[in-house]
Amino acid sequence: MIPPVLIEQIRQDNFLRCMLKRVLQFDNYLNTTNAMKIKIRGIKYDEHTQDGNLLDPVAVDEDIDYIHRWTPLYDRRILYKLYNLQYYYLAHTSKMPKFTMMITLTGSHASPQLPTKNGLRHLAYFDKFHEAHRRGKQMIKKYLKTVDYLSILEGHPTSGYVHAHDNYFLNQLPSEKTLEIIENHWNNTQKMGSRDHGIKIEIKEPKDFRDIKSFIAYPLAYLGKTSIGALSEWTKYDVIFNTCLWLSGKPKLFGGLGRRVRAFQPSRSLSAIMNKKIPKNYKFAPLETLLKFSNDEKILNRSPNYDRNISAWCSLGGDDE
Repeated sequence: MIPPVLIEQIRQDNFLRCMLKRVLQFDNYLNTTNAMKIKIRGIKYDEHTQDGNLLDPVAVDEDIDYIHRWTPLYDRRILYKLYNLQYYYLAHTSKMPKFTMMITLTGSHASPQLPTKNGLRHLAYFDKFHEAHRRGKQMIKKYLKTVDYLSILEGHPTSGYVHAHDNYFLNQLPSEKTLEIIENHWNNTQKMGSRDHGIKIEIKEPKDFRDIKSFIAYPLAYLGKTSIGALSEWTKYDVIFNTCLWLSGKPKLFGGLGRRVRAFQPSRSLSAIMNKKIPKNYKFAPLETLLKFSNDEKILNRSPNYDRNISAWCSLGGDDE
């Protein structure tokens, strides 16, 4: 999956070479899961036509792609969620925020451009940044009268080190004192940056949320380099960032951080809007779920009444061979 030329560039890079083993593991994960399928078996019933006529139950036996952070279907899900958010504000104009406050967070770390500069390498810094970012968001909640925000992680284009873009939706402007508290907390309390390099705050007055760029193109511009759909545009630094993102959820015993970090994290209030689903006109009784890889199948889950329901499934056209 990862272009061999990028792996070779990492192999030849003195600063990045220490991550080569992890990059190869990440590449193997992408290749392996790309060849996997999830088999779903069950019975679809209580389905109605547009005219309201009840259809007969049918046996379902389908293979679907294995989905994770670096799959095309995941990319489409993120796009779907952003469109949901866009259309929500178009339909509820009275709930549009009066201001947006973008907080960009970076920090001090080792640098491929300055080999003699001391500082943490990529994975250790990723861990430190995540904890500081978590604490920062908790602190900001105390000062901003909002629960609506979008948080996006991105790798720096010339180093691969993580930084964050947090977009808060506000109905009143924060005071200068509040802004100073937020800046001081990141730069000094958490010791992540400095006055010149660490935190940047931009406040805007959104005037036209009908422009699709407001909620779609703008976040996607940051998400692009963590998207498998943009793999052909990745650089060696994008590979490093995504490897750290993947390793975050792995146990520490296996070289991970032991806590999964998400590159796209809306607040709970926005998640409720973005995750709105289209109602289905049928019901589904799951029978079993299997993981398919090569010629092997592994049972992931079976219904408690499998032995009884498999007969009904077969009578509806299912093939248990």
